[in-house]
Amino acid sequence: MEKLNAKTIFCGKLLRLRLPMIVATLIFFPTSHVYGAWQLVTKSPRGDTYYLDSDIETKAGVSQVWGLVDLSEAIEGSTSVKRLYQFDCVKGKLRVNQRLAFAEKGGQGKVISLETASGHWMYPDPESINEKLVLKICFDKKENSASSKH
Repeated sequence: MEKLNAKTIFCGKLLRLRLPMIVATLIFFPTSHVYGAWQLVTKSPRGDTYYLDSDIETKAGVSQVWGLVDLSEAIEGSTSVKRLYQFDCVKGKLRVNQRLAFAEKGGQGKVISLETASGHWMYPDPESINEKLVLKICFDKKENSASSKH
């Protein structure tokens, strides 16, 4: 039987501790989202800039898309946030399924925090950022497809 040295034991423990983080990174950051084409949606009164990925997945009336917010000022060490949104376009509501806060703008750098629990479905307040997101996902694509037929 092979004798294990301290270095081998340490590397094995380190891999077991890091493996869940590596798997989560591979799941949450497919290459299309790392290099996705971000489309500007709006800017908040505070100066935060909101983008949506151009890659939108729709199944059974529910659209799923990544959103990115570049913050005008850092919040708890984070200068950008990526959210995986779901939009129920029939009912006009949305929810956030995942949220990742990053140290650098553009969803880059160290991950400051990660939330993977799906949020509750909510109807956006009138004239809110969330309403602009719902309008962009649920209605802009219909107008674009209608205009492309002309």
